[in-house]
Amino acid sequence: MMKNYHPNNMEELCRDLGQLTPESKIISGGTDLIIRLHSGAVKPDALLYMGGVKECRIVEEKEDYIEIGAACTMTQLEKCPLLRPELGAIPDATGDVGSPQIRNNGTIGGNIANASPAGDTLPVLWMLEAQAVIASPAGLRAAPIHEVVLGPGRTSLGHQEAIVAFRVKKGAGRTAFVKLGFRGKVTISRIGLAVRLDQDDQGVVRSARIIAGAISLTPVEVTAAEEALVGKALTHETVAAAGKALSDLIMKITPEKFDRDYKVWAAKGVMEDVLAKFH
Repeated sequence: MMKNYHPNNMEELCRDLGQLTPESKIISGGTDLIIRLHSGAVKPDALLYMGGVKECRIVEEKEDYIEIGAACTMTQLEKCPLLRPELGAIPDATGDVGSPQIRNNGTIGGNIANASPAGDTLPVLWMLEAQAVIASPAGLRAAPIHEVVLGPGRTSLGHQEAIVAFRVKKGAGRTAFVKLGFRGKVTISRIGLAVRLDQDDQGVVRSARIIAGAISLTPVEVTAAEEALVGKALTHETVAAAGKALSDLIMKITPEKFDRDYKVWAAKGVMEDVLAKFH
């Protein structure tokens, strides 16, 4: 018989995590796991539901960072006023995940824990250099997002660990995200592009950070595109140079069988779309 755990606070969560085995599963929104449970693809000996832990369902402003609960839904984050305009990439990404039904249930913690290369929030949290707050029977610890997501479906989390929040530092500039999919909505990302720019009053870029998702096993920094923007305004020529840098990177690192040639062609348009948000 499958056991069920329903902690109501962080103390109970840490306690209940100690009861899990490698065959156990953690569930919050359940948009992916429930399908696998119904199909019989997974048969856990226990389920731990995180949605009852209040701390995991809120967005809170601290002195130096914003803390985003891992059980916050995509819809909640899409509409969260604390995230705009500086952290606008998060509403951009969460507002484009699946259908309204999926966004109403799916959580940012699940999106990261699934570790899909096409996960919409992965390049955003990578770009923001987020820290994942991880609970275990020993308490809480924090780890950089790039140390948590290791590859497709792979994380560094142990079977008695769960992501409970993400901490994102406040910083200069604004952020944005654009996704290229197979169709307009309810689509899996073929390129996800997260950008942070700090611009002066004339629109000249003082600093840039650009992370691309769905072009490799984990998100990748597009250093050449950053270099093409810094010290310049977002003119047609500058944006084109950044787009070419992304195309060149995809040609270099993306396997041909993963729609490489299409992504090389489409990358310039994706770069134009995301940088248009900064005008």
